[in-house]
Amino acid sequence: MPICITARYRVRPQFAKDCRKIIQDLMDHVKQNEPGTLFYMAQQEILDPMRFQQTIVFKDEAAMLLHQNSKAADRFVSLLYPNTLEPLEFTEHHLVAFKPGDPGIP
Repeated sequence: MPICITARYRVRPQFAKDCRKIIQDLMDHVKQNEPGTLFYMAQQEILDPMRFQQTIVFKDEAAMLLHQNSKAADRFVSLLYPNTLEPLEFTEHHLVAFKPGDPGIP
């Protein structure tokens, strides 16, 4: 059964631009190396640009573990965590309905 994880976090103001870069680096890794990651969306809040949210859909637990144990995820965590203003908020969900597709956003 697919697994959906959301992560919400707020970074230091001076880190917001760098955060966008490390998200993109992680996304590049996911696209090239994680066929079991079915969907990965990262968002930056408009009214509070230091707040980010990521939504990831994994094919199954094995795909989730592959992602979580990748060097790219380790790098992301090592750069992100010291620059957050509050603990990250993770939520796991069972996927009930999903329409895959690329909305055309880079």
